[in-house]
Amino acid sequence: MMEFLSTIKQVRVHLGELNVIYGLQFEYLKSDGKSVLSQIHGGTHGVEIHLVNLDDNGEFLTGISVFCGPVKGFDGLEAVLFIKFHTNLRIHGPYGEERSSGYVSYSSPASSGKVVGFHGKSNGFLSAIGVHMEYF
Repeated sequence: MMEFLSTIKQVRVHLGELNVIYGLQFEYLKSDGKSVLSQIHGGTHGVEIHLVNLDDNGEFLTGISVFCGPVKGFDGLEAVLFIKFHTNLRIHGPYGEERSSGYVSYSSPASSGKVVGFHGKSNGFLSAIGVHMEYF
């Protein structure tokens, strides 16, 4: 998965009955002012879709925090279990089930910049995610 456009307007978080992140989809505002919706990255079997709407008054993504770990009943298959979206104004989330010990956590580096795209892997669920930054 690789998305790199202009401005992120919305993130759609697909959650499922296993309480893991099945997939993510992004709405971008291109430089010509038109919106474009990405493909769904990860699985499409989520039963709930949570919308992360970024405020039109200058809110932008500055990073993410995630926990990854095994999916119950899937023989060691790992997925993103929980995600938060950090902006210059607030934190959206958590989406999924927040867990602590025994799970791998990742936070994008705190820096003066904004998220302009994402990269990652999927295996029926969202299994890894990272960000592309534009630094100020």
